[in-house]
Amino acid sequence: MRPFRQVALDRRSFLRGSACAMALPWLDAMQPALRAAPPAPVRCLYVFSPNGVNMREWRPRGQGLDAKFGATLQPLEGLRQRLTVWTGLAIDGGRSHGDGTGDHARAGASFLTCAHPRKTGGADLSAGISVDQLIASKVGSNTAFPSLELGMEKGAAAGICDSGYSCAYSNNISWRAADAPVAKEVNPRAVFARLFGDPEGSRNSASERQRRRLEKSVLDAVSADARSLAGRLGHADQQKLDQYLQSVRELELRLARVESDAAQQVPVPEGVLATGSGYDERLALVYDLITLAFVTDRTRVVTLMLGNAGSNRSYEFLGVPDGHHDLSHHGKKAEKLEAIAKINHFQIEQLARFLKGLAGQQDAQGDLLAQSLIVFGSGISDGDHHNHDDLPVLLAGEGGGAAKGLGHVHLGAETPMANLYLATMRAMGLADERFADSTGVLAIR
Repeated sequence: MRPFRQVALDRRSFLRGSACAMALPWLDAMQPALRAAPPAPVRCLYVFSPNGVNMREWRPRGQGLDAKFGATLQPLEGLRQRLTVWTGLAIDGGRSHGDGTGDHARAGASFLTCAHPRKTGGADLSAGISVDQLIASKVGSNTAFPSLELGMEKGAAAGICDSGYSCAYSNNISWRAADAPVAKEVNPRAVFARLFGDPEGSRNSASERQRRRLEKSVLDAVSADARSLAGRLGHADQQKLDQYLQSVRELELRLARVESDAAQQVPVPEGVLATGSGYDERLALVYDLITLAFVTDRTRVVTLMLGNAGSNRSYEFLGVPDGHHDLSHHGKKAEKLEAIAKINHFQIEQLARFLKGLAGQQDAQGDLLAQSLIVFGSGISDGDHHNHDDLPVLLAGEGGGAAKGLGHVHLGAETPMANLYLATMRAMGLADERFADSTGVLAIR
């Protein structure tokens, strides 16, 4: 009997079928014998939260790794060694500079560009190039998708959404050029189809597609190739492949369930407060899609808007029936501040779940969180004041060794957010000396 010999795989191997091709996660078989593992790619994600936060519940007490997390950040307690919470960062581009009101639009447009957007409701947009797109222009050619732009709310590309500012500013944080926002995808099914293909995509009946998604899986199209590959892998790789396929199937079922629930809901008339029904499950799905995109190296650059700038979504599933933007104008009323804190806590719970999921995924040189940089923050601090300094921002992950958890770091006032972005650019392989109004590279380790 001939001894078992594991197949050697290329890092970009796929499971192929008649309707799709599925990228694979990192397997031991992708490391050639007697050679060191190739450097693992670094991934980055930038998450935008609208309307600021309840700063009293956000800001840690004390400095460094011994700082005490407030109620909002408690879900991250088990990850404190792997993250840094910054105090003192500012985005000057979000301020009025003589343009009057419109802080929410400016907060969205400047969040990743750190540039002051031109106040216009027309086509003469100007908002700078965002940090994610600069990184994508450098590393994007190495992956199927140079970047992914995701969001939780639809938004118009034209018209005026905030005090004379174009809706393009409120509804996008990613800008390929100063006058060219990159539209975000808000449909988890469409994201799944981009990453893995959709064997039902050729059917004409939308209702039939929805019904059969509960029965038919993208895995059906690649099942023969998956069985063939599994028979040539070692035991550890077989288990990893099986877990990966199971996670994809579970995601499909959850997508179908969310779509079914959405189809049964009565459409919300224009101008009526959105209730956020199903928002929590959709957000969990989006985070899981990002995880799979990173696991399979389909992209290394992702942005996510938890809501459009100035979002007035309600969170009834949290016991918060009022609109988020309305609540952000709290006037120091205790009940409004408490409601904002509930929303913030939920957002951090979802982030913590995502980060723990990355930490549970292995790549060529450690877990996936060690090979990633995750920036979470808002372009406004206190929504009642619309201030663009002292921003609530955290950084998680080690970025392939470029960063380490520092706990709570209190920077000097008015430290440019661009300094943090310049540090993430360096971690992603760029050598730029400046970004926007940066004054130096922020120390992230």
